[in-house]
Amino acid sequence: MDITVKIESVCPSGGHINITVTKNGTVSKKMTLHKSDFLIEPEEYEEALAILIRSFVKKSGLTKMADIKTAIEGEVFKL
Repeated sequence: MDITVKIESVCPSGGHINITVTKNGTVSKKMTLHKSDFLIEPEEYEEALAILIRSFVKKSGLTKMADIKTAIEGEVFKL
């Protein structure tokens, strides 16, 4: 699934942004993201990391586990 994001507007105070999400070429939803949405709570760590790693593997196009292992171990993930 390909997802793209367009920033529609940024709040003058910098507290939030309004975005449009497009999934596989079709607008799927409009969202507002607040500054606090970019923070990872300790209890969300494992779920966030799993999503980040899956996305990294898909984007890299790797399919062999040995290549995936090498790529993941060589990457620094920012949460």
